[in-house]
Amino acid sequence: MKNYSIIVLLLLAFTSSKAQTKLPEFNDKPAYFNTSTNELIELEKSQYNTMAKAKGLFSAEGGFYLNGTKSSVKIANKNPLKFIVKVNPGTDPTSVFDLVKFEVRKDKRVLVTTKAKVTSTSTSYEKISYTLEKIKDGYYYLVAKNLAPGEYFFGSNDFMFAFSLE
Repeated sequence: MKNYSIIVLLLLAFTSSKAQTKLPEFNDKPAYFNTSTNELIELEKSQYNTMAKAKGLFSAEGGFYLNGTKSSVKIANKNPLKFIVKVNPGTDPTSVFDLVKFEVRKDKRVLVTTKAKVTSTSTSYEKISYTLEKIKDGYYYLVAKNLAPGEYFFGSNDFMFAFSLE
């Protein structure tokens, strides 16, 4: 009877330790959370590269780009996708990170933020909405639903965290 109790306790301890979610170590660095394997996968981190390009005589566009047509971080498309981020307690992650889809052009992943014509300038880009689920104080799931295959990134003030959704 004693051996049986010890085996049950060991199994319970092993099961509960496997079920725990690994959490990011650093602030403001989202990572993909694979719900099937309980694995945390770092996203491709890059500083912003700015671009400005004339589009004929009377128009231009500006924005940001990353080199390469695909991210080195490939994620199988499933619904929903969960990412985990650590932020300072009391910080709303939606005020820190925008989720955006890249446009692939030649050998770059591009985000156009500004379009200018002789008579006007528009500054905007389409942000993808995501929801938050609190894990514990300072840790959140960023939950994105119904994303089409393509190139995406979470953008903060300083960095782009890119991934390829297949």
